[in-house]
Amino acid sequence: MARALEPDAEERHRTVPLRDTFNYVPGYPRKLVIFKIPASSYWWVRYYAAEKIYKRTTKTDIKRDALEAAKRFYDDINHRLKNGAEPLMPWTNPAEVMTFARMTTLLMESESAKFQRGQLTEISLDNMQYRFNKLILPFFGVRDVMSITYPVLDEYLQFLSKQPESLSVSTISAYMGLVRKVLLHAARHSFLNSIPEFPKVGVEDKPRGWFQVGEYHALHKAAKKLAGSKVEWRKHSAPETGTYLCMPGMRLEGEDALIRRIEMTKDLADLIVFMVNSYIRPTDIKNMQHQHVDVIKNDERQYLRLRLPPSKGHSYPITTMPWAVRVYERVCERRIKEGGLGFAIMPNDYVFLPQIENRGYALKQLQRQFDAVLEFTGLSAKGEDADRTLYSLRHSSIMFRLMFGSSIDTLTLARNARTSPEMIDRFYAAPLQGEMNIDKLQGKRNPRPWEQSGKPKQSLDTDALDEQPAWLTTITLAG
Repeated sequence: MARALEPDAEERHRTVPLRDTFNYVPGYPRKLVIFKIPASSYWWVRYYAAEKIYKRTTKTDIKRDALEAAKRFYDDINHRLKNGAEPLMPWTNPAEVMTFARMTTLLMESESAKFQRGQLTEISLDNMQYRFNKLILPFFGVRDVMSITYPVLDEYLQFLSKQPESLSVSTISAYMGLVRKVLLHAARHSFLNSIPEFPKVGVEDKPRGWFQVGEYHALHKAAKKLAGSKVEWRKHSAPETGTYLCMPGMRLEGEDALIRRIEMTKDLADLIVFMVNSYIRPTDIKNMQHQHVDVIKNDERQYLRLRLPPSKGHSYPITTMPWAVRVYERVCERRIKEGGLGFAIMPNDYVFLPQIENRGYALKQLQRQFDAVLEFTGLSAKGEDADRTLYSLRHSSIMFRLMFGSSIDTLTLARNARTSPEMIDRFYAAPLQGEMNIDKLQGKRNPRPWEQSGKPKQSLDTDALDEQPAWLTTITLAG
């Protein structure tokens, strides 16, 4: 009979509090304690009230967080007793610590749902998870979200600033933004009463490079020349010498290794012209189908109306330049010619590289081809400009409108390019200088005001005035 009770005795023993782990919560009644049991590595909380004992696991092995959880446990039970509610239901646990890692999991589930709804790109989702895993969770993971205060955030800022890879201000700001995003998610789900103040990081804008007109033509010419050929990225046998682009017909030198072989397509040359004349982002190329394109032609204008899926929170249709129409028609003609007799373009066919079903891979192929053209022309970077990428074609498109547009206003341009005037000013128009628009700076209205009113012309040369203007005299006297 005694042997039959041994398992129960062992089970009771593993759940009995360890006497040397008892800790009272400072400033609270001695009826509130935290402790540990042999069966768990977590701290537990126990509180005696209304002739009953209430206890729950805090789900944390950090004593500081367990003490904070005990305070919440105490407040919750007393609040419910005061209002006549059931103090503690079996499925509730006000003492359980909500760690930063668990809150991050809940946030990523929410962000994944946004991706499924098309409100977030796969790249953005992957980058977010990468940054959480790399430098956020190792620092905050086991912390209770309620224990994260300004000093903790300032300590994290110093932690980021001392990284061996020397993070830029923009990258540090992005990491701090993700931490804020988690805490905001916790507050919205009532795990936090308020979000702590964050230390200021500052903003460092780094606009992408763009292409001047001559460089743009050089890119297009090179893309046409390389179309139909295969180029190779190769790695020198000496590690310090890096990689190089090998053109068709070049022999492999010594022990140099092949990294990647790239097939250059006719789509790239058309894409270069299309992007510069349509303001679109590279991600739009990935998703753009023929059903999203309306060709508009009349006696005065011709353009494409691009009704693309939402990107970066914007869903306005994009109106292109006239050359985009020619490029689109050329792409359609080539598709029909390559398809053979009886071939027809379907509305859900993709415009660029439609033969590749994996659209992420299709965009990657276009980016690799474009990188090869940049290397071939020597335009990957210039002076102090940022490295050029496929995205730089969008920057060039907006810069060309600012430089050569007759009367375009920033708001209209921003709406059409699916961005904001602030972003144009901070990033896209950052290289814009007064000399680039010298004609507008020195231009004059026609007719001139005095010619329109019939009054005599007045001199604008203040050095020719013998006396001070009336308004200046008034200000001087008032002073």
